[in-house]
Amino acid sequence: MNVNSISNSTENRLYTNENLRNKNGDITKVKFDTSNALKIENANVNEENKAPSEILYIPSEDIDYEKCTGKDGKEFTVTSYCKIKGETLNKDYLDVFASKAQGKDVNYYDYYLNNFVAKISQNFSDSSSLKEDEKSIKKGIDDLALEIKKNISKGIPNNIENLNTKFRVNGVDFTLKELVDSSKVMDYACSIVNTSGGMDYYHYAEMGIAKGKVNSYAEKNLNEEQQKLLNSTMSARIQKVTDSVPEISTEIENLKRLNIKIDMVTDKNSKYYAVKSLQRATNKEYAQKIMDTFANVDYSNAKSFNKAIEEYKILIKPVFEEAGVINMGKNDALDYGINYEANTLKTLFDKDYKKVISSSVKLKSVHGHSLDVYR
Repeated sequence: MNVNSISNSTENRLYTNENLRNKNGDITKVKFDTSNALKIENANVNEENKAPSEILYIPSEDIDYEKCTGKDGKEFTVTSYCKIKGETLNKDYLDVFASKAQGKDVNYYDYYLNNFVAKISQNFSDSSSLKEDEKSIKKGIDDLALEIKKNISKGIPNNIENLNTKFRVNGVDFTLKELVDSSKVMDYACSIVNTSGGMDYYHYAEMGIAKGKVNSYAEKNLNEEQQKLLNSTMSARIQKVTDSVPEISTEIENLKRLNIKIDMVTDKNSKYYAVKSLQRATNKEYAQKIMDTFANVDYSNAKSFNKAIEEYKILIKPVFEEAGVINMGKNDALDYGINYEANTLKTLFDKDYKKVISSSVKLKSVHGHSLDVYR
């Protein structure tokens, strides 16, 4: 196979034809999709019949395309990178930016910059603000570098608490500390929310905790504009999840298509599980009540949370009973089930709690490429 020239394609797809072969059937031109590569060495790469000295190929398993939901309720995608040429991108962002500001060589700096922008955009942007936010965050990094240099010249430590550079995201200004801390809170809250379907009443309790966690943090640490952005974004994400749950009528129609006798799998008199074959919360008002029980908690106060736990035990008891879970003799299945769920929810009060389900880039950086994980 003869490859005589390579030209760069600006379109986000890989060409496999379009006059790529000569009369002998040999490939004479290859157009590479470089939309996923941030660095191509050779200033003449865009010129006709000029081959780049290096095209950096990044395996798909080292790239994470993450779908996100902004405060407008619409989806958008951000791209981040786990490894470049076998090097895991796991350095602290502030260390990376400080090193760059001091003129030090940082391997794959452009990718660290991209990952930081992706992380912040993922948690605070929406579909309409994304492009402008990406530019604004990069400008914030440039301004941060100037502040770091100035602090060094004055002998001022560049601790994150001392940095005053503003980053504008979705129309709201944050310091670096506010931005990073708020992003961690959003990451944690989103890790709680079940996005795999099959929403039972317990999952609504989880969503209430996620919503309340964000609200409590924002109320005590952020200004009014910042609070509004975090709370509206978290609410939109939760709404996206609840809206994805099929209505009972849709479930019944799906069962009909399978030639299942509806009378055998549905119960019109059921208050909590109208479809017997599916353990899903079909009483949306009751599910919302459970969610609100935890959403309205002050998560800086353990007593407030424990009160919600006790309320949950009362609310979930009739749900268990309708599902046929009862205490009988020495078999305290009902009490065990209620206490098990309550104790599991208690673990979510710990701010350091992390679910197994997390960002695929983060897990790949720790466990390698064998995992198929979703956020």
